[in-house]
Amino acid sequence: MTLFKACITGDEPGAASLVSEMVSKSQPSAIWAILMHAAAWNEQRDFDTPHSSIMTHSIHRMIQELGPNPDILSTKPAVSKLKTPKDLVEPLQMALLERLALHLAAIDHWIKDRGPRYNVDTRLDSLDMTMRNYTQSIRKQAHMGALSFALRLGSRDDPVRLRRTTVSLAAEDPDNLGHGFIMPMSLIAELPQSGYKLPYQAALWHLAEYLVRKVPRKQPDGFKVDDQMDKMSTPTSLTKHKNLIATSIVEYGVLGHNGIFAQRIAAAAKTGLVHSHTIDWLLDRLKQNIRMKPLTTQQLTADKLTSRKTGIDWEQLPSGIDLPDSGKVRLWLVKNANDYWDKMMDLKSNVFENVIPDIPKKDWPVVKAAQYAMCALNGAPRASHVIIFTQAVWSLAEQGLIDNSLAVLQVHRMLKQYLKGR
Repeated sequence: MTLFKACITGDEPGAASLVSEMVSKSQPSAIWAILMHAAAWNEQRDFDTPHSSIMTHSIHRMIQELGPNPDILSTKPAVSKLKTPKDLVEPLQMALLERLALHLAAIDHWIKDRGPRYNVDTRLDSLDMTMRNYTQSIRKQAHMGALSFALRLGSRDDPVRLRRTTVSLAAEDPDNLGHGFIMPMSLIAELPQSGYKLPYQAALWHLAEYLVRKVPRKQPDGFKVDDQMDKMSTPTSLTKHKNLIATSIVEYGVLGHNGIFAQRIAAAAKTGLVHSHTIDWLLDRLKQNIRMKPLTTQQLTADKLTSRKTGIDWEQLPSGIDLPDSGKVRLWLVKNANDYWDKMMDLKSNVFENVIPDIPKKDWPVVKAAQYAMCALNGAPRASHVIIFTQAVWSLAEQGLIDNSLAVLQVHRMLKQYLKGR
């Protein structure tokens, strides 16, 4: 049994065990390519947006933020502001990786004759012509045409045209949950190298299938496209939009989508995937989705928010998720952070909320790691939003767009709400 087969045949324990066994035996890039291959076979049967690639991106970023690990990560990540204790890094990274494999096995999958296609014409025209044809195929809702041109654009060593064109198209109509932007932004960040032929083709099939359903047939009035898609744009600062970003975390909406949308906008702004006009367009859509004016700086403090109301309480603890390395993580937390861990998992939300104002600076890395564990080791294997939101919020804190105290409070409240009864 291979990891890919375990995932798409729904073998949840097998998938978690196999990915654990692959670590230290396989190239990290190969592991992530296989996981993205499995993610590409996710058929979302209840709503319009598959979350497999979003989940893969979020967990990949969580693992990077925890610290370097050459067995799991191809490159050394940037140093996080919050340095996770060394003896917790590897067990938590492994548990997150196993949780991802478990999720990819638990979700719905395409049946064989309806899923990704692998034998597609990829003859290369000029890059400019290919980019225009890619855009036109998406607008005409021609799935296989869009896939063919995407494969050609993505075969470059640095497929910047594919990435930028895709994200720009996705920004046109993000919808009232931000899905239309969140999913393509996540997938393009996790696109396997073209040398991993089958995962690469499947991922782009998955992307094209989504774009032809979500991108408008005509470019919206007022939307400005960058004329230079052959290189990254200048990064856009969101400093003057901090209150809007923070408000999206407080008023996080259904399953945390406002906060997730805000984080993907921030990531696009930081990397220059889209130019400043598109960032402004996306921020305007975020305001519409929140449906209220941004809160003031005084209203956005953890103290003020906890004085107004408390989070949702549990009647009973959520179901625990058992993974090859989950026991190591729980044991570390019990031995080294039991006070925080017990309060986080208390049935009453305010038991933990009340200690947030007094968390010392030295404890923030442990608190953040404990919330990573809380979202990953509890609930239903199919669930994704608790993990995606947790990563999104802490990423915004890492960028300096929200305070740690606001991040931990709102992650706690979201997890209390959406792990309840699971």
